[in-house]
Amino acid sequence: MAAQRLEQFLADLPRAGTLVKDRGYRQVWKFEFEGRGYYLKFYPRKGAAIKRLLRGSLAGREFARLVALQKAQIAAPRAVAQLVGFTINGVKGDAVILQAIEPAIPLDQYVQDFSWRGEAIPDHGALAAKIRYLLRQLRRAALGHSDLHLGNLLLREGEIFLLDGYAVRLDGLKAEDVFNLGHSVSGIATRSDLWRTWEELGFDGPVPSYNPASGEQWRKILQRTTQENDYFGRLKIGPWSGVYFKRYKYPRRWAPASDLRVAAADWQDQWPRLWRQIESGELAAIKSSRSGDVLTAQATLGGRGVSVVIKRPYRRHWYRYVNEIGRGSRAWRAWNKGWNLIVRDLPTAWPLLVMQKRQLGYITDAVIVFERVQGSTLADVDLDAMEASGRQMLFRRAGGMLRRIDQLGMFHYDAKASNWIVREDPKLGPVPILIDVDGIRFGRWPALGIERLLRSMRDHRQYTPADSLALCQGYAPFSRSVVQSDP
Repeated sequence: MAAQRLEQFLADLPRAGTLVKDRGYRQVWKFEFEGRGYYLKFYPRKGAAIKRLLRGSLAGREFARLVALQKAQIAAPRAVAQLVGFTINGVKGDAVILQAIEPAIPLDQYVQDFSWRGEAIPDHGALAAKIRYLLRQLRRAALGHSDLHLGNLLLREGEIFLLDGYAVRLDGLKAEDVFNLGHSVSGIATRSDLWRTWEELGFDGPVPSYNPASGEQWRKILQRTTQENDYFGRLKIGPWSGVYFKRYKYPRRWAPASDLRVAAADWQDQWPRLWRQIESGELAAIKSSRSGDVLTAQATLGGRGVSVVIKRPYRRHWYRYVNEIGRGSRAWRAWNKGWNLIVRDLPTAWPLLVMQKRQLGYITDAVIVFERVQGSTLADVDLDAMEASGRQMLFRRAGGMLRRIDQLGMFHYDAKASNWIVREDPKLGPVPILIDVDGIRFGRWPALGIERLLRSMRDHRQYTPADSLALCQGYAPFSRSVVQSDP
């Protein structure tokens, strides 16, 4: 009887349920039935019939994997039913129904909430231990998971549940699975967390110093920054075309603009006004030279007033007309470099828009818009007004950023003090933020950035040897300090 009522209910799922995710190959619907919550994952039947026959039912695959998790006593959503030949909005496919785990929160959202508030995760150690226990369970049951990340871990009343049964494999837990999880916890997990996980799972050799999964994950995100999707959009306004930022899944505390929700209509309204102000010289100039103009302005984005910095590079040298062919304009390259830093969680001015004007296919003008970072440059900041601990933290963080840039296969050849803004965070203290990414290069030239910053800081009247030591300790935290005594 209950089965018949459920069948009648599901026949009207588009009206009775809520579509929470649509990835083309799979839809996820949420609904309530007789006082309980459920999820229905619908897999449309696409492709050639012979291919579907060889591949088998995707819904059946997920159902079987969830049953395997249940048999192994691994905390995961309970599979309720499998539907063959199910139809939604006239599209035929297969589906699997799961019991909802409520109330619960995805672990990535749980972690992000604390990060946004500038607070430490109170139960960090306990959560890390439970994740390791889950991984050990998978390894003992000879099960793997090809999409392990914090978003596929659900937290309910201190317990962790594994989501996305479709990604479960029957060939055991592999190092690649753990690397994927390691990438999602970068910046959160401690060195001890990583070491314990590696040791408890019994993988051969020491913990790798570089996560091989990170490069591919970063490339996936960077591909979105030039395309139309949920996070970025493309614009065409008169002779100008470009890309704009819509929203970010994990907003960063050091960039208030990362929490914006921007629509194309915002820039359709704002860009003509900004360009008119640029052309008429109405905007205040931070810097103006033969290399280009750096201007300040106000824009309304996502219903909020945002202070922005507008950069309009010029071609100072004749060879730039040639070397930009195939590389894109300097503004376009700054957009790419900015997002390369952001996806690696390196604080920099948040890119909001890049626009280019073409004539006969050649770029004749280009403009990039960033959020304006509030604060003084490192070259002008009043160091003596800072508390001793905050002052030391500032230089350690700057050195740590340059170390991280070098470790990730990049270098900054122009990391001078005027290219940093010191943002005062009420909870985290002074945060150094890069504001000119044009000096970022891809390749290895270790210590070039730290050497450039050390040289430029000599011109700061309040700069002391203790500041220099903190900067070097941030860059090389495991080096031994040597104090030379006078002869």
